[in-house]
Amino acid sequence: MKRNQKTLSFINLGCFKNIVDTEVLGGMLEKNNIKIVSSYEDSDWLVINTCGFIQDAKQESIDEILMALERKEKGEVQHVAVFGCLIQRYYRDLKKHFKTADIIWGVNDLRQLARLIIEEQQQDYSDRELFLYHDSDPRILTTTPNTTFIKISEGCNMSCSFCAIPRIRGPYRSRSIESILEEAENYLGRGFQELNIISQNTSYFGMDIEKKSLLPQLIKKLSALGFRWIRILYLMPEEVDDHILESFSYPSILPYFDFPFQHVSTRILKKMKRGGGYGKNLALIQRIRKQYPEAVIRSAFIVGFPGESEQDFQQLEEFAGESSIERIGVFGFSAEENTAAFDFKNRVDPRVMERRKNRLMDISDQNIQSYNHRILNTVQEFIPFGPWENYTTIGRIRSQAPEVDGLTRIKTTFKDRYEIIKIRITGSQNEFLYGEKQ
Repeated sequence: MKRNQKTLSFINLGCFKNIVDTEVLGGMLEKNNIKIVSSYEDSDWLVINTCGFIQDAKQESIDEILMALERKEKGEVQHVAVFGCLIQRYYRDLKKHFKTADIIWGVNDLRQLARLIIEEQQQDYSDRELFLYHDSDPRILTTTPNTTFIKISEGCNMSCSFCAIPRIRGPYRSRSIESILEEAENYLGRGFQELNIISQNTSYFGMDIEKKSLLPQLIKKLSALGFRWIRILYLMPEEVDDHILESFSYPSILPYFDFPFQHVSTRILKKMKRGGGYGKNLALIQRIRKQYPEAVIRSAFIVGFPGESEQDFQQLEEFAGESSIERIGVFGFSAEENTAAFDFKNRVDPRVMERRKNRLMDISDQNIQSYNHRILNTVQEFIPFGPWENYTTIGRIRSQAPEVDGLTRIKTTFKDRYEIIKIRITGSQNEFLYGEKQ
């Protein structure tokens, strides 16, 4: 017996920015009487938002598409739609390869994608309209009811030699401050306590409009709304100036600084088409720690970039140790088509790359242990997410960004309340912390 109301489930892959895209598309569909259900349930539609950033992410997306099409063949779902970054990069090839998919779509024209799903129609992806969502766009929320993300821009104007994002997402496009504030006020009114500000390059916000960063102005206005936590993610360190740093002193703004340094060897950074260097990056971190004693730094590094020598890597090792960066993400170089670095000579042996990655992660582990020791027995703010094993509650403290910095468990039964509370840190195991309610 056919259901009167169509059902749809999402599989979201990739970064926080993809989560927002999925939620916006979901809002458009829900507004048109399509019921959003869990990806574990049988549904009329299964929609996959893909990632196409590096090889591992691309493979994960392809595997998910294949499993979805197998579910369709078995009758577990009736229709499959695939969209996002992977499709934007390889639309023609993937449309030929995944012929049983009902819709193959990129990152733009999301309103048209929603219409096609609602009407169960097929159409070639024309990529004619760059997408930038607005506070007036409906949006489902897939996070817990106390934390969410706002994407303040789309696209990127940087020309990093290893990165395909500008080709995928197009030029940088800032949302208006008014639209962002409207959206934020809506979430505040619904009880959200943590707001995570994201974009491909948050420090560039407003540069496409007024030729200067409007991020300090935005932060000041967001701070005045009354959120408990506001976290600013994805700051390009070479663009961070006095005004941006000073804006972190406003109420509610967490002293959490997310800088994708990528490397510190000036020779490698030049090949990457990135700024900074050992001395500049270290000076920035030291200044932040002096200005914000409770600051936590997160960074991402690429090892094995073409031509990276042992001396280049040793600089990176020394920097990671000397800077005591609390949160380090390490990626092996991924040669991506249609990027300048794809044709670079002197590729690093994959086995050497893996050893360097492990060496840097060893330093990361030491930094994490040092940080955990520093906060042992301190009182921290804790945002709960739900019940955990043995009548405990799982969540995060201020220094743990969503999904990337581990979790904290406290010895308290979860009572379906999502308010931020005070806890005392009692122990740790790598990125996992333990605490007790105060």
